[in-house]
Amino acid sequence: MDKRLALRMAIQDISSQDAKQLLTMIKMQLDIAERNKDAQTDLYRSLRNLYEKLLVPHNPVSYWAPNAATTKVHIVFGDSIGGSLKFAIRQLGYVDSNKIINFRDHFSIGPLWQLHVEAGRAHRNEWFKDHINDGNDEADCDDIAYYQEINKQIANIPAEASIEIWCGKNAHEQAGLRYAMYLLRNNSNKIYVFDVAEACEKKYNTANRSIKYLHTGEIPPDKLQAVYGEAEEQGEITREMRQLLEHEWLSLANHDEVLRVWDGEKVLNVAAHYLDEYLLETVEKLHTYKSDHDFIKATRVIGEAYGHSEQYIGDSYYEYRLRQLIYDGLLEIKGVPRAMRYYSVRRKR
Repeated sequence: MDKRLALRMAIQDISSQDAKQLLTMIKMQLDIAERNKDAQTDLYRSLRNLYEKLLVPHNPVSYWAPNAATTKVHIVFGDSIGGSLKFAIRQLGYVDSNKIINFRDHFSIGPLWQLHVEAGRAHRNEWFKDHINDGNDEADCDDIAYYQEINKQIANIPAEASIEIWCGKNAHEQAGLRYAMYLLRNNSNKIYVFDVAEACEKKYNTANRSIKYLHTGEIPPDKLQAVYGEAEEQGEITREMRQLLEHEWLSLANHDEVLRVWDGEKVLNVAAHYLDEYLLETVEKLHTYKSDHDFIKATRVIGEAYGHSEQYIGDSYYEYRLRQLIYDGLLEIKGVPRAMRYYSVRRKR
């Protein structure tokens, strides 16, 4: 069979959610490859493995929620790490016993106020509708179903199954860790917290080749496969640590700030305009490459800001703040700001 036809048929065999996760995984790999030349080898290997895997006939497993046969549940935060870990688990042959709960929300942005109750979720959803361009006109239905599914999956975890929470040192995953721990507060399962980014950096970084991962979604599936099982070697977290993380979630959920950063030890709530000066500096830097002070594509500004940031914020928040700088009269606009690809900006003279 022609390889292009085989690939097309394989892609059609993937559920829409799996396809989204695969695309997100590839996008994250491209982002890190742009930031770090050493990561380009990983990107090539990851895409090559994915390509070859799609060409092999397989029985797709579209249902990853915990069930009675589950012996291990992996909790992850985002479609990229979710897709990568699914791929790794399939390669290891653990699909029947290992399941994944994917918290798809981005916890570094948007209000977390009372997110664990319906009123807080409605408040968060309303903020995203008013401020974030995500191209999703069905966000209300999606969010309601998403939170219902998360609670259902948590309730379906067998008491004998172990739980591994995969996270890195960033506000998104650390806030997500605390939220997950709060939802698991009545579960008696053994729980392991795994800093997979740190594990991969220790295993693969050398004096001549070093990659720093902003978040776990940047790690290719083959590296996840290589460190699989190391979480249990570190031992389960104590009851005292579980209670501390639950308490820290309740503290986060008592505030209404819409942006969070990681200071190396804890999640910090910061003002909504925290990144504004950085965005303006980015525009100024890009102007140095344009002698005529011409307009710069919003995608270029946001990509530059995202690529050089030490925080994992996400491009949608940068786009929101870029629009706010336009509304505040600090930037001029050319085009229509319905999405970042439709407009350009420049500093006012």
